Amino acid sequence: MRTSFSPTLLRGRWRLIPVCLLVLALLASPKASAQESEAAFTVAQQATVFVMQTYEASGVQALSCVGSGTLVDATGLILTNAHLAQAEGPCVGERIVIALPVRLDEPPVPTYLAEPVQIDDQLDLAILQIVGSLDGSPLDPDSLNLPSVEIGDPSQLAAGNTLTFIGYPNTGSTSGEVVDGSVTGITTETGGSRMAWLRTDAPLNGTMSGGGAYDPNGRLLGVPTGASTSSSLTPGESCLNIQDVTADGLIDERDACVPVGEAVSSVRSITFALPMLQSAQNGFHLAHRSGLATLPPADSPLVSRVYLSTQVDDFGVPTEIRSAFPSGITSLFVFFDYDNMRPGTPYEVRVSSNSVDIPLFSLGPLAWGSDRKGTWYVGTENITWPDGTYEFTVFIDGTAAASTTAIVGGTGSEPTFSDLHFGLPDGSGGLAVTGKMFPAAVTQIDAKFQFANMLEGQDWTEVWYLDEAEVFRVTRIWDREPAGEMTVNAINLEGLPLGTYRLDLFIGDRLAATGDVILAGNRNSQNQSAIFSNDRMSNEISRDGLPSGTTGDVMPLGISSLYTFVDWDFMPNGLSWTFRWFLDGSLVATSTQSWNAGGVGKDFWVSLQSNSPLPEGIYAVEVLVENQPMFSKTVSVGSGTRPTSGTEAESNEVMITGTVINALTEEGIPGALVVVLDVALESPQFTWDESEIHTQAITDRQGRFSFPRGLPRGNFYTVYVFAEGYITIVEDNFTIRSDQTSPVDILVEMTPP
Repeated sequence: MRTSFSPTLLRGRWRLIPVCLLVLALLASPKASAQESEAAFTVAQQATVFVMQTYEASGVQALSCVGSGTLVDATGLILTNAHLAQAEGPCVGERIVIALPVRLDEPPVPTYLAEPVQIDDQLDLAILQIVGSLDGSPLDPDSLNLPSVEIGDPSQLAAGNTLTFIGYPNTGSTSGEVVDGSVTGITTETGGSRMAWLRTDAPLNGTMSGGGAYDPNGRLLGVPTGASTSSSLTPGESCLNIQDVTADGLIDERDACVPVGEAVSSVRSITFALPMLQSAQNGFHLAHRSGLATLPPADSPLVSRVYLSTQVDDFGVPTEIRSAFPSGITSLFVFFDYDNMRPGTPYEVRVSSNSVDIPLFSLGPLAWGSDRKGTWYVGTENITWPDGTYEFTVFIDGTAAASTTAIVGGTGSEPTFSDLHFGLPDGSGGLAVTGKMFPAAVTQIDAKFQFANMLEGQDWTEVWYLDEAEVFRVTRIWDREPAGEMTVNAINLEGLPLGTYRLDLFIGDRLAATGDVILAGNRNSQNQSAIFSNDRMSNEISRDGLPSGTTGDVMPLGISSLYTFVDWDFMPNGLSWTFRWFLDGSLVATSTQSWNAGGVGKDFWVSLQSNSPLPEGIYAVEVLVENQPMFSKTVSVGSGTRPTSGTEAESNEVMITGTVINALTEEGIPGALVVVLDVALESPQFTWDESEIHTQAITDRQGRFSFPRGLPRGNFYTVYVFAEGYITIVEDNFTIRSDQTSPVDILVEMTPP
């Protein structure tokens, strides 16, 4: 007997009712036999390619960048690193040459030309498509029938697991190499999941970057990733003189050397590449209305304010900044501010103790892929830090840029401010709405934090900034109890201007807490930011940039584009925004960039396009600003109902729609995020990795949502419902009975805190 969370209720609060449920055990994928594993690794070696960017010099093709790649589709799709696929930085390439192994014990043979079809700078991942022979003659990808690898599941990887790496250990003069190693740790970073990077102790040369990391059954789990620094462009071990670029009959220091990089110790999980692969297989590409041109930074990169915290909250705020930590800590996050960063710039976070580097806690060098300026963090979890004094140094292009030190196992009680969070006041000393983003022109923002070990007479300082300009500073003498909770605020009775606010709190001269809060958009009925409005969908766009062709929520078969149009209000330039497309519940394309279209306007558009007709199915587009969901829109391509494949017919799915409302006012809650985890995955097991999500949806302005993917009958699920200013709903027993009818409409009632 299981207490279930019944989806059959059409009105009223979700209720718990007892039902009998046959729970199907989730069996792990059977381990492959020795022969099957050997065969899989043979295919993996055959599918490992050598990637070369070349340019014309003195009438011949010269190498500028080299690395490894993996064939992930028989039609010639290759997964590799973005920094190997783009003609920027040291990669002054004019074309991409792909060399394949003819015999596994011989060097690869240059065979094809390729072009990038999917690139994600922030992930440093790219999908290349083989398009022609070396002589430039085009090829039909469907005729290639090349060996390709099987994709595995890295979600259960942990420190101590064994991985096998395949790639090319030098400039392609020898055969591919197979190297075994262990996962030594997992690194979190800004904007990524808790498994942003796997770290390994395998001895991997720089040209193994872009290759593959495999499980014992020969399934691809990740991409070894590294980046060459400028020091690697000086002839030596990291940059080899192997070509006569000057055509003087000599190979010497006057010839451009080929960077082979430094040792690789980081692995990007294959999970991040799956949407790119699906998008490439479908021929999808993204576009959006262009804004004001942004010039690349003219000044050198800068790094400042390196600080440490044992945790980071859901909004990227450090929970407790310290310089001394107790013995036995198992997580530590390094934060730093940056400016003038360019995509591809090598960066590294290096941890050392007593002048000895500690690779277990370090990361990089890696190619930068995020914004020009902001705050970044990387962190390790579930690894015990031994007592000692540590130095944390951020390197930019091989040069130390900023650092800080910390003690683990220090004695004494350091005064601290912790758990800083922002909200709008409720009039009784509490917060009515909490989060990172609030409507423009609110008159007051409160910032609450905990304090501990404070001494009477200690000076402390509160500093507020608006778009980096200091607008308020006050230093006070502590006259309260040693521990408790405190609130500071920013007030403007005429309305606080829109923009990004930063609050810094100092104890003495030491930074003790910091966090950013954004004012943008209009105020909706839930006191939340409503930046976008008047959303519309079409399959064409006019010369004037307006919806054209078929409009509405149902599109005919045969179309090759989808456009979503919105109006916007109070959207500051420079904010990070993301749009992403789903097909039948699976993420197929995503793009993140800085907003540059101005504060107010009409008919901004984002699109999903293909060179061939879009597959039949249900498409959903979501837009996020600073990782906060703003709106979603769903459209059917085809009959207007989701097509059912043979596999789905056997699984017998239930389609679910619903409304999320305020339990007190019964008004719909816009922007609520409703998430369903994979079958039988309960909340204690959820690691906030997107691969663990079965389906999700964001409510519209009326609080309505529609899951783009059905839920198979005869299973139970965990459901999360998030909305700013409301108590999060977590239900581990949402049951779809074997006899449940479809579709089902449900009502979710949320309560303010």
